[in-house]
This record gives sequence, C-alpha cells and structure tokens, in this order.
Amino acid sequence: MNSIKCRNCGLSNFSTDTECRRCGNPLFESPTQKRDDKPPRRFSIFPWIFIAIAIGVGYYFYTGVQENVGQINASEANRLAEQKKDPTAGLSRTQYEKHRTGTYSNAMVNNPSFQAQRKHDEDTQKVMQAVSNSNP
Repeated sequence: MNSIKCRNCGLSNFSTDTECRRCGNPLFESPTQKRDDKPPRRFSIFPWIFIAIAIGVGYYFYTGVQENVGQINASEANRLAEQKKDPTAGLSRTQYEKHRTGTYSNAMVNNPSFQAQRKHDEDTQKVMQAVSNSNP
C-alpha cells in the first residue's frame, strides 16, 4: 500500500486521499491552485469595541487626574494666601517662640483681672512688711 507524506505536518496519508487528514492541506497541487491561498479574513467588530472601551477608560482616568490636579492647585493657592496673612510664617523656631511669648505677656499685662491680682499681692506685701517692722 502506497502512502503520501503531507508537506505541511508530515502525516503519512493514503495514496487515495486528496488532502491531509490532520491539517487539511491538499496533498496534490493542481496547476490552477496557488500554494499560499488563504481564506479571506472576516471583519469583526469586537476589537473595535475593545479599543473604544479602552479609550473611554483612559479618557475617564485622564479627566479625573486633571480634576484632582486642579483641586490640589486651588488648595495650594488658598494655603499660600493664608500663609501670607500669618505674621509668624517663615520664622525660625526661636523667633516664633519670642513672638508668641511677647504676645502672651502683652495679654497678661493688659488683662484687668491679672492687674487686680497684682495690686492685691502688692498690698498684701506692704501689710506684711508693716507688721514685721512693728514687732521687735
């Protein structure tokens, strides 16, 4: 029994077969048939849908990032505007402490209840001085 070997996949087919049983390639070439004849490609819409969805998702993320950057820039501008109003912005730690101490000391000196307490303490000291000087 004679056999014909397929040029494409190497399977040994019967001599009566006209095409390979494994890959389906013709075992005998006809003079009118071209060797690299391929079936025409079919048009599919799925790759275009996938590309459109990918572009939509990319655009969504891009606009979201742009919006976040805009919000960050606006908040940074507000922070800088507030910082310009703050007189202690840009001071070193020691300068800030001196400024804060001065502010609190001025508040303590100008407070009426602290002034009344200080006057009471001075009067008490005078009375105690007078009593200690009168007792020999």
